[in-house]
Amino acid sequence: MEFPFRNAVVSTFVHATEDEQRVLSALRTLLPEEVEVHQSKLKGHHGNPILNLEAKVGQRKLLRELWQHVSTELHAGELEKLGKIIPEGVDENCFFYLRFNKQLAHAGELALTDSGDAIHLRLKVTAYPAKREVAVKLLEKFIGVESG
Repeated sequence: MEFPFRNAVVSTFVHATEDEQRVLSALRTLLPEEVEVHQSKLKGHHGNPILNLEAKVGQRKLLRELWQHVSTELHAGELEKLGKIIPEGVDENCFFYLRFNKQLAHAGELALTDSGDAIHLRLKVTAYPAKREVAVKLLEKFIGVESG
């Protein structure tokens, strides 16, 4: 099966109450070592400072390394959960969205979460034609999930 991803963006926010180095460490849990993390300063709804940490992965080798790490570090039950969230995790532009628990990532563990305060992974699926349904089927086949 051909590798289905074209690029990825990994991002998270550092809130004023969080330690920037801890959050950066959590983000790095997902990333290959060579990938640079960029920072941008934002303001929250109440004027509180927020730091956005973001890394773009476009190089095929690094993209494969990122996916390999994610797929091997997820617990067995999480891989099953990953298969179940494919249909709802793919948008009309063929992006596949995943969120990981920021606290567990700091401890070196990868676990999927529904929480908004998470590490966000956005993967562009190379689907021809570029339709959501095609991307979903491609991902299900790649991850080894039976369509239901």
